[in-house]
Amino acid sequence: MAGLEGTARPPSARSIDGWTVPGYADVQELARGGNDRVVISLHAATGQYVAIKYLNEELSTSPAFCTAFRQEAKLLSDLNSPHVTRLYEYVEAPQGAAIVMELVAGAALRALLRQAGRTEPEAALMRQRRTLRARSAG
Repeated sequence: MAGLEGTARPPSARSIDGWTVPGYADVQELARGGNDRVVISLHAATGQYVAIKYLNEELSTSPAFCTAFRQEAKLLSDLNSPHVTRLYEYVEAPQGAAIVMELVAGAALRALLRQAGRTEPEAALMRQRRTLRARSAG
């Protein structure tokens, strides 16, 4: 990500849209879906950029969605792989819930699909197979 490498001096805490996890300042929105939004944020104490996934504000009052979001964070905390983003913390507050995780540079899947177009299942499986072989070799 251009301009986001390493650490930086933290700006004053601010929010792109609604509640922000205490100790972080939102920098840029990465994605928004029906259930959540993901933003690049800056950790004030360390100056480290992270990705924060916020549960949609309307859904944060639903016990079922909160449970599923909490389970997602638990699953992430149980995984230890160089191919899976690391969980830094899970936060629940009266304002909402958030998963703070490692920021990984790369293109969004949606952008890749827009660029390359629709992929037939066989081509997708071949690409996945090559990716898995490369990862197991490295």
